[in-house]
Amino acid sequence: MVGYWVVAPGDVTRHDGDLDSLGFASEELDAGEYLWVELESPGKAELEDTLDSLGLDRFGVVGDQARRHPKVDQVGGTYLVVAKTLWYVQRTRQVETGDLVLYTDGRSLVTVRHGEVDPIAAALRRVASDPELREEGAPGAVYALFECVVEAYATAIEALTDDVDAVEREVFSDARRELISQIYSLIRETLEFQNAVKPLIPFAHMVRQRHTSMPVFSRPHFRGVAEHLLRIENSVDTCMNLLTTVLTAHQGRIATWQNEDMRKISAWAAIAIVPTVIAGIHGMNFQYMPELHWVFGYPLVLTATAAICFSLYRGFKRNGWL
Repeated sequence: MVGYWVVAPGDVTRHDGDLDSLGFASEELDAGEYLWVELESPGKAELEDTLDSLGLDRFGVVGDQARRHPKVDQVGGTYLVVAKTLWYVQRTRQVETGDLVLYTDGRSLVTVRHGEVDPIAAALRRVASDPELREEGAPGAVYALFECVVEAYATAIEALTDDVDAVEREVFSDARRELISQIYSLIRETLEFQNAVKPLIPFAHMVRQRHTSMPVFSRPHFRGVAEHLLRIENSVDTCMNLLTTVLTAHQGRIATWQNEDMRKISAWAAIAIVPTVIAGIHGMNFQYMPELHWVFGYPLVLTATAAICFSLYRGFKRNGWL
């Protein structure tokens, strides 16, 4: 059984049926109506059969649809849109990705989802509650889907930016804490974000400049979504540049900490060598050492040792080694 919606200017109705009834329903649509099929992680055969029943081009359906790269394509009257869905897990500081694939020819719309984020349900609610979107037909649904995906990007980049700012503040704080692994983790997650957004940027530029020849993307409000996507790309690039700078600065601070530690170790070693040498000499027990038979010999050696050590300590302290 296949669940689908018939979207009319007046309302949205839910239906269930097999592939034969799906093809029949698409042929019986009235003017201004379109059929919307939602598939969640379908197999290759299921997706092919659904597209064939609606007369939509397959665009080279592959076995693992979740590995498709983001893109916008057109063959004849059928449009293909592949976009990455994103959500950010702040507890683990990880960007998780899914996929949204849609096929449409204006009369039918097939959406395929992989991953936990479900922009389809949110877009369907918007279409059901907005008469203007329903009046526009399938382009209105495509716009709603794009808007939901980009809004999820905005939420994810806001959370990612907060974590990047937090790491930056920690790096430049007075605390001595090694953060290399955290910074590298954020760089990896930001790179995953870039891989999801970057492929759609040329398309966003075309929509913003109205250079696209695809009618389904000619809705005036699409320019707003495209500009929002471009701002998100700038934010992702800013995060990556900041993380690179923070990593370099943190490595420099670690080198400084190591130099400071080495100076402290060297200073204390220099101070400790004085009593070691003196004790070693006197431990040889030579017979003709004058202080051995002098009442003040032992106190004098201890006093001289303490004075030399204190002088060295003052000198190292004044030079910033301690």
